[in-house]
Amino acid sequence: MIDYKRFIEETFYLKNKDGLIVPFYLNEVQDSYNTQLITDYPDMIGIRENDLKGRQFGISTFIAAIFTTDFIYSSLGLIPLTDSDMYSHKDKETRAHFKRVNMFLDSWLLKDQGGSYLNPEHRKELPALRKSFLRTDSDSGLIVSNNGTELQTATAGAKVSGRGNTRANLHWSEIAFYPNTQIMSAENLVVGAEEQVPQGRGKIFRESTGNLAADYFAREYKLGKDGMSEFKSRFMAWYTHKEYKLEAPVRWEAPEYYFKLLADGQATLNQCFWHFTKTRGLTDKKKLREYPTYDTEAFLYGGDPWFNAEALLRATNSVQKPIKEADYVLGL
Repeated sequence: MIDYKRFIEETFYLKNKDGLIVPFYLNEVQDSYNTQLITDYPDMIGIRENDLKGRQFGISTFIAAIFTTDFIYSSLGLIPLTDSDMYSHKDKETRAHFKRVNMFLDSWLLKDQGGSYLNPEHRKELPALRKSFLRTDSDSGLIVSNNGTELQTATAGAKVSGRGNTRANLHWSEIAFYPNTQIMSAENLVVGAEEQVPQGRGKIFRESTGNLAADYFAREYKLGKDGMSEFKSRFMAWYTHKEYKLEAPVRWEAPEYYFKLLADGQATLNQCFWHFTKTRGLTDKKKLREYPTYDTEAFLYGGDPWFNAEALLRATNSVQKPIKEADYVLGL
């Protein structure tokens, strides 16, 4: 099994939120997710994930690093041929994914030759190194190594690679925001492409913030949560990202909304104040959807329900599964 965390942290660089090039060290959310993956998929094969998350957790970046690691290992013949596709909902995000993948690859190419991506002089050697390692190297979102291993990024749409190919890895980023029209729906798009990944093999990640309560991702997330799908559904609440905090005023009293989080030690007062400020005092529905405390909240606040949204949320969170279930048959 590949030790992804070790390889990523020892090899890859990325550009942080301040625009600085830094080593890629997993943050708390990424590190916790890596542990969950290893626990549930000891060989890191056959991964099927529905990931519902808050914004800016770095999950898509972590998945891109996993796929780039597979690309490198496959290109070197250390694992079977592993082709990967990464899809986003916007062209801008697709370009960002591709730039990230290329920085990861360049980091490894330089390290493999004893150099460092942090050194501008060393980076001048990259064109020659890429030419010797890649058969196809373009700005269109596709790289192909000399042994035929492929990694591509694209925008979800009608041109998504079809059913005829075989893929090992698929990443659907922000899947809840894919097209949903009479011509193209997220369900048809995803189901068709996922047939390319053999049963029990490869990796399929669907990750997104929530959107509408009745959309494809919401339905798939619920199926996984209820154990009725091969996909495991995970929820990553805003407070799991410890960077989200803001010093609370001395006299600030947290609303009842935060009582349970504080009592259970899931969040600090400063974290709650950050969330309170970010969501404009818990009144901004869009922000509450993007930084949800509960998974039901992420989808509920995505639409405009007929009944009061806060009342629906309270009712949904209070529902518990029956202690015992039974099937009954009536005959006459």
